Amino acid sequence: MLFLKKIRLNISKYWPYFFLPLVVLYISSYAFDGNNGLMAHARLDAEIIKLENKIAEFERNNDLLRVKISLIENEMGQDLIDQEIRSVLGYGENNEYIIYFD
Repeated sequence: MLFLKKIRLNISKYWPYFFLPLVVLYISSYAFDGNNGLMAHARLDAEIIKLENKIAEFERNNDLLRVKISLIENEMGQDLIDQEIRSVLGYGENNEYIIYFD
């Protein structure tokens, strides 16, 4: 019985020295690699940059398509209509060779 009281006394006396480092270790590991930690922010920043680049590419493509549509609607782009017919439908004259470039 005396042994148990001595253990309880030691535990009550020294528990901060045991649990405080565990709490500090947990908080520091969560701050570094948790859901809102430093590594998560780095991953999210990289993903934001990648998605912003993709949005810029879509906007450039959209602007190009708007120009093409306006030329087709104004009937000023007969060459553009001819080019689209040849590239999409694959039409060509009998004496022509069609070469596609990316």
